[in-house]
Amino acid sequence: MQTSSKSVRSILKLAVIGLMLLLIASPADSAPPPQESTITLVVLGRVVDTHGNGVANASVSIYVGGVKAEVGSYSEGSSDSTRTQFDGSYIAHIEITPELAESLRTGKTKIAVEVSKPTYLTVRQGIIGRRIARDSNYCYVEVPEIVLPHVKKAAFFIAVGIFLLVLTLIGFKVVHETVASLLGASLMLGVSYILGTFDRDFRIISFERAISFIDFDVIFLVMSLMIFVALLSRTGLFQWLAFQAYKLGGGKPYVIAGALSLLTAFISAFLNNVTVMLLIGPVTIEMALMLGIHPVSFLIPEVLASNVGGAATLIGDPPNTIIGSYAHLSFNEFLLNLGPVVLLSYLALMAVVFLLYRGQYRRKMEEPSPELLEQLKREAAIKDKATLKKTLLVAVITVMLFFSGELFKAPPGVVALLGATALLLWVRPGVEEMLKEVDWTTLVFFMSLFIMVGGIYEVGLIHMVADFVRNLAGGSLTVTALFLIWVSALFSALVANIPFTAAMLPVVAYLTSTIPGASNNALYWALAMGACFGGNATTIGAAANIVTVGLADRAGYEIGFADFLKVGLPATVATLVVASLWMIIRY
Repeated sequence: MQTSSKSVRSILKLAVIGLMLLLIASPADSAPPPQESTITLVVLGRVVDTHGNGVANASVSIYVGGVKAEVGSYSEGSSDSTRTQFDGSYIAHIEITPELAESLRTGKTKIAVEVSKPTYLTVRQGIIGRRIARDSNYCYVEVPEIVLPHVKKAAFFIAVGIFLLVLTLIGFKVVHETVASLLGASLMLGVSYILGTFDRDFRIISFERAISFIDFDVIFLVMSLMIFVALLSRTGLFQWLAFQAYKLGGGKPYVIAGALSLLTAFISAFLNNVTVMLLIGPVTIEMALMLGIHPVSFLIPEVLASNVGGAATLIGDPPNTIIGSYAHLSFNEFLLNLGPVVLLSYLALMAVVFLLYRGQYRRKMEEPSPELLEQLKREAAIKDKATLKKTLLVAVITVMLFFSGELFKAPPGVVALLGATALLLWVRPGVEEMLKEVDWTTLVFFMSLFIMVGGIYEVGLIHMVADFVRNLAGGSLTVTALFLIWVSALFSALVANIPFTAAMLPVVAYLTSTIPGASNNALYWALAMGACFGGNATTIGAAANIVTVGLADRAGYEIGFADFLKVGLPATVATLVVASLWMIIRY
């Protein structure tokens, strides 16, 4: 009995000790209370400007029950806001309780989205309950498009002032155009980050946004064509062709002038017309002197023809290259829509040229001396037949790829880059030497220009101009097209066609999307014709004009501003009349 009692006491002691150990190991307050499950609130929508274009890099904040919520996005960490993407879209998620989700769905708790960005008006938009859907773990809110209007703050006036300053510097040749555009781009970025850090009203454009405006399709296309031209120029092909035009003319100035101009126009449709004039110009001067004709009577028709011929194709003139890349227009579209009108405009141009230079062309010519003729023949000989054959073969294949580019959906820059790279691998020129042949100043000019255009786009100047043109034209496609042709020509003659074209492209895009019947891209063709033809009016209207004036000056024949204007202005008006009639009849 006593043994039994001891056993019971031992068991009780062990039980007490075990219970105490259990209590020590698992205290009552360490047990986690039952957690209430959470719901993920997903908010998605898009922010656009007054023209319906997406607003990138805008700050989006979510307010739940009047309180700013902590927002997470799929591209950023959690914060009090998220950012719109390039197309203006955004998506954010917020962790909320099931009770709050139900309260949102029934409308008892309000939800609002607030969007803000420098140079734009801050907008807050409430969401009604029926736009909220819920399942077991998620609550979805689809926000209607939020329209963000521009506001004119300090950034607007500074950006517009910088852009006008750059155009003035380029137009009056105060500094090199590349330096001017680089100055404009750096000022816009500098103001944005230095003054904009202290006051958002000075924020013009962010660096990331500025880079997104650079059209690298244009950059690689222009760079690749420079490589083609550099290799072709070594072969003597252009000089040889010019001499063949002279032989074809048989000593008749009318025929020689027409043949040289036609040759220049054709080559300029595929290669940079500045390079074409640099190579053909000196030979042209020698031919004119042999015939006893003033060289200007051959040079000016050539450069006018080069600017008109360059309008025929996507790669012929920089404005066309910029337009094609921006509007995703193919090589074939340019050739089919602009080729015929360029041919008619060329005929009108030559009619004006023959009329104005008829006195020079009718002069009785003496037979050129055999010595001069032999010297010209030697200078115009092909210098490197092997490189010429390789370059022409690759060039033909590249042009064929331009024609068939729609099949591959390949941008022109990609096609040109493939051709240039293949040519470099085959010909094997010195890399350092070829890098020197690429006109890097022009590429920097393009990149800086794109950044400046991005700046005036961000502050709303482009939108103002687009609304003004649309209201002025009254929604008429014909009136708008004619307005673009003549205004583009005027600005291209006074300033420079490249910056004007780049600035006008967003305007034309808006007009194309809002004016009835403009979906046929007629307004893009109008801009191209105005920009390319208008450059013929003055010596500063196109880079090829400046180069030609320089060639004549070095040969001892000065071409003054007024001298060029006497021929360039009537020729420009004639080609613009043809372009206007073409636009009225066809579109």
